[in-house]
Amino acid sequence: MRLFFYAKTGHRVGLDRLRRVVALMNEFKEYEPFLMVEDFRAASFAKSELGVKKSIGIDDIRNMANFCNRGDVVIFDSDEYSNIMHQEMIDYFKYFIRVSDKIDDEPKKGELLISFYKQGENIINGVLVDRDFFGEFKKDTKRVFFYGDDDYEKNLMKKSKIFKDLDVDLVEGFYFFLNYQDELKYFKNIYEIEEYKDIIKRAKTFITSSPQTALEAAASKSDVIYIQREDKDKNLVPLLKEIGIKVLESFDKPMLEIALKTKSNLRNDLLSDKGVTNVARNIKNKLNL
Repeated sequence: MRLFFYAKTGHRVGLDRLRRVVALMNEFKEYEPFLMVEDFRAASFAKSELGVKKSIGIDDIRNMANFCNRGDVVIFDSDEYSNIMHQEMIDYFKYFIRVSDKIDDEPKKGELLISFYKQGENIINGVLVDRDFFGEFKKDTKRVFFYGDDDYEKNLMKKSKIFKDLDVDLVEGFYFFLNYQDELKYFKNIYEIEEYKDIIKRAKTFITSSPQTALEAAASKSDVIYIQREDKDKNLVPLLKEIGIKVLESFDKPMLEIALKTKSNLRNDLLSDKGVTNVARNIKNKLNL
């Protein structure tokens, strides 16, 4: 029996699912887990920046069977499947464990569900944030914004004017176009994606349109503001609000200025109590690992 992880990635999708899957994967290092993602670039990024030992881009989830056997375990974070394909994956693998950020999702017969919201039979309740983000860090960077890893339509260039004169730095996204930073003129400093984790830990105030990054910044005890993107779902907004992260519905400068003047009342205990260590322990118990 081998242990596989799969995360949906891509230049129109970003790396949120990858980041949370790797956070959980790090709790299973003794089993030498294997990471599968959609594209080769994300597989390389997982190795170079996230510390993953074994990863591969498989282009399409239907290619999973080329790497996995019936007796294997798969922890799966994606929405790119039909009902028929979903059932086939449950039937094919010894254990099929699905990550869901939907508030009303329920496990199908034969699978385990990692849910950010629900509890119950065949459900493991938890929030997947890498343990490395928890701790006490020197906060020496004033304000930082991270739009997300993807911006294929260059929407940030249109939205970024709200940051004018607000003394905000930017962390580039992984899939940003080459030299895109030359078009983003309203940021004080621009950091490369390789500095992502370090900047999150150092930021006094972290503004982001990535739900996963908002959770990571909250874990590192930054003051966090989440701005909803028009092209992304709102699945994690209830969780962000429960944790105490300030949520803006759009790129609105007056609302951002108010949020910058308002201190967050973060519930870091919710992140730690439902963290990856607890999720991994429950999985190991259920699978008798």
